[in-house]
Amino acid sequence: MYKSVSGSTDVALFSPGDGVSGVTSLHIANTHEANDVIVDVYISTISSTGVAASAFYLMKGRRIEKGGYAVLESKALSFNNTLATGFGLFIKLNAKQARDISDTQVDVLISK
Repeated sequence: MYKSVSGSTDVALFSPGDGVSGVTSLHIANTHEANDVIVDVYISTISSTGVAASAFYLMKGRRIEKGGYAVLESKALSFNNTLATGFGLFIKLNAKQARDISDTQVDVLISK
């Protein structure tokens, strides 16, 4: 699976109930040519208002230099995602400097 992510909002790589299982790793590449990006990856449920709740971080505050990448390999990525009331996998991008937040972008490869 592949997903391109930009900006500073929380993005579901897969949402609760998507039926994704057997994930073994994430490869996160900073595709911006000028700016570093700071990445959070977490599993979470979704609240009744539709926002992430009960976050459990797998990666928090990981800086990826421009043109660089990070690999996350964890058994925690292989959780049951079949229930709509269960967990999803989310990513949030932050900029090293607040003025650069609109220029953050990564590509995520989700491997099984």
